[in-house]
Amino acid sequence: MKTSLFSLAGLTLALSGPLGAQAPVATPNTPTTMFPFATPWDDAVPGTITDVSFLNAKPAGVNGYITPKNGHFVESKTGRRVRFIGTNFAALQAFPTHADAEKVAAHIAKQGINLVRLHHMDNSWGAAGSIWDPAYADHQHLSASQLERVDYLVAQLKKNGIYSNINLHVSRQFSVADGFPESVTKLPSDFDKRVDEFDRRMIQLQKNYARDLLTHVNPYTGLAYTNDPAVAVVEINNENSLTSNWGPLGAGLDTLPEPFRGELVGFWNTWLLKKYGTDAKLTAAWTAGLTPTGPGLLANTSAWSIEHQGTSTADFATALDRRLSLGAPNINVHITQVDGTSWHVQVHQTGLDLRAGSTYTVSFRAKADAPRSINVSAGLDQADWHSIGLAQDAALTTEWKEFHFVFTAQNTVPSHARIAFVLGDSVGTVSLSDLQIHPGAEGAGLQPGQSLTTKNIEMPAAALKVQNEDWIGFLADTERAYAEEMRSYLKNDLHVRANVICSQMGYGGLTSLRRNASMEFADNHAYWQHPSFPHKAWDSKDWNMPNTSMVADMAAGGGGTLRDLAQYRVFGKPYSISEYNHPAPNDYRAEMMPEYASFAAFQDWDMIYLFAEGDYGANASTDRINSFFDTANDLAKTAFLPAAALMFRAEAFPASQDIVVATVPPSRLVPLASASAAWGAATGQGNIKLSPYVQRLGLTLGAANAQDLTLSQKQSRMAVQSVVTVGKNAAGPLYTGSAPAAQTFAGYVGGQTVTLGGSTLTFPAFGNNFAAMALTAMDQKPLTQSRHVLLTLVGKVENTGMVWNADRTSVTDQWGHGPILAEGIPATVVLKTDGTPGRQVWALNAAGNRSVEVPVISANGSLTFTVGPQFKTLWYEIGNK
Repeated sequence: MKTSLFSLAGLTLALSGPLGAQAPVATPNTPTTMFPFATPWDDAVPGTITDVSFLNAKPAGVNGYITPKNGHFVESKTGRRVRFIGTNFAALQAFPTHADAEKVAAHIAKQGINLVRLHHMDNSWGAAGSIWDPAYADHQHLSASQLERVDYLVAQLKKNGIYSNINLHVSRQFSVADGFPESVTKLPSDFDKRVDEFDRRMIQLQKNYARDLLTHVNPYTGLAYTNDPAVAVVEINNENSLTSNWGPLGAGLDTLPEPFRGELVGFWNTWLLKKYGTDAKLTAAWTAGLTPTGPGLLANTSAWSIEHQGTSTADFATALDRRLSLGAPNINVHITQVDGTSWHVQVHQTGLDLRAGSTYTVSFRAKADAPRSINVSAGLDQADWHSIGLAQDAALTTEWKEFHFVFTAQNTVPSHARIAFVLGDSVGTVSLSDLQIHPGAEGAGLQPGQSLTTKNIEMPAAALKVQNEDWIGFLADTERAYAEEMRSYLKNDLHVRANVICSQMGYGGLTSLRRNASMEFADNHAYWQHPSFPHKAWDSKDWNMPNTSMVADMAAGGGGTLRDLAQYRVFGKPYSISEYNHPAPNDYRAEMMPEYASFAAFQDWDMIYLFAEGDYGANASTDRINSFFDTANDLAKTAFLPAAALMFRAEAFPASQDIVVATVPPSRLVPLASASAAWGAATGQGNIKLSPYVQRLGLTLGAANAQDLTLSQKQSRMAVQSVVTVGKNAAGPLYTGSAPAAQTFAGYVGGQTVTLGGSTLTFPAFGNNFAAMALTAMDQKPLTQSRHVLLTLVGKVENTGMVWNADRTSVTDQWGHGPILAEGIPATVVLKTDGTPGRQVWALNAAGNRSVEVPVISANGSLTFTVGPQFKTLWYEIGNK
């Protein structure tokens, strides 16, 4: 047996077992370790160690409005910093009965929640879960009875020290009854997103809704939402950006029905006229430096390659066509199975020698056995497989169609470029013919008959550098104008006191820095392994997810969701994550809260939410996990809420004192596109070694005339108070976090010993050997001195009778039934103490009450005890009787 010892700044991981060994596998006759365990939706029993409602100042807003100061949120009267753990009440959840509102508000306050995001209130999915009055065909009249329910809920939240975040445009779908032409019904089925950022009537109706909702006086508080200090946030628009997919074809903007398409083209021409003034200047800019036309790079001997990953299957055959191809061989691709990830099926031409800065035209003919859209891209044919400038969609029919895509190559590697056709959206047959790529730009510049004077310049179909940057710049300016107009209306006309945000940073990439420049804070969303629906959106029977742990991705260098979120944090503004989840029924989702709360604290973020609360109330199904995102009944996540509240809200897990800021000049926002690209471009500057597990990361927008991306670092001389690590032991990847008053881990621990500061946990082999743990001093003292310690230890959590497929990637609609079963994780725990006698250990019931005393050995300044499934709990209390 070998022992590997890894030490960093006072944190030690003792990894016992053969290095490189496979994780132990439970034998078939292993006794069951699952037991019923579910917290009642209305549990508000006070005085337990799991009751952290004391963190909530009551009523919410008692100390003034929540305002930004020095990059964080503070109370306006006291100046005291406030952090938030929130949850989402979506659709029906935002309209409870009075009795349910009273109970759920007290319950989530006990868990440590102090912010609720009222989301999807503007949907049209049914009167019981919508704010619209069903007596009207339009979506402009608020239901008095539904609004009254919202009012009472907000009042109860306020009473329990819980703030509200009111969302405006989320799932509202405009209709003919709202004064739009019939073509409004042909807009993409995504709640009129993107169009609602430029169509004047849609913008006016959004203002009307904000006025009607926010200026309404809540009879239970006596205040309008505009000036209630318990309303901390107002969100203008959810998950929306004109630049989300960066290009007319990818964003679907070129296929918008009239008059919406024409409206956008008109704004585009006005923007171009303001920038260039004349056709000659525009043409010179768009054609400058283009590559002269040259011979094609593909021939009838150019070999095709195919890949199919996951559970997807596909093959191809050369087409039996009497006519020779004008480029690569003609082929028929047969996609026989897809798994919900489109890029899992691709065919490509590889080994192409494309030069950075050169312009190329890709041309081909294509058809399919049924109408479908395919993606055509240019990228590397080797790791890291990054794009080199082309990513366009081609709409196929059952008849042959000809396509021409122009792009400027960038970030190339000699002889390692490829043209790829992404085909994994659906099964069927796709035929490709006459594929050719040649230097030069077909159709560059103004086309015959186009002019700024007549304002008929179309959306660009070519991915040419200047033309494309103009297009994205126009879209970014248009959405910034929308964001500023809406913000001005809320702040200056309605006098909203809450913090206002337009949309999430991940929607729009780096251009969101400009869109949100005037907003009080920055917000983002992320999901680890969101379910995929290969054939029909949200088909309850036809879905899948990879079912792997995020810590494994982090250990492999992928970063999971947390690194990406850290890279989008805007320095100098509070940072919020208003949607986050590791959706059920992923076997490893117990890792979510320990990683999320400790990492967010380490990065010094300000608001973290779970998405979403899910079913609650007297008539709800609360004895089972009901869906992917509902967290109320999912103890894999909510069991950690009391510990997370101490780690994050009470700052038991201190922030890193090593801060690195990347300053991005406005001129680089479009070329770099994403935060990851910005950080990649900054890597190595000033010999700074970047790691989100060492430094707090932040982006900021540079001066208007700046040209260079810069990196700066600020290191404090204060002693290191907290450490986050991602590594591996003999069982597998492991995430750890350690601070004087809080310790946590998530990962593979079966057959291992894990030591964090003065705490040691030794695990036998069990189940899949995966567990998550939080050890928290609930009195906020160092763990060695505390007499009020909560140990949370969680593995799998699932419904009774849940039925997995053979690959354990889906349960289709076989989610099972109650009761919810939790896995008891066996371990021997040794806690270092200050040596004072009297500490005992209790297993707790689902309400947090002491149920069974756990035998303890106290000797040599340490407390030793054994936990496991025999105690039928996820919580243990260490303290005095």
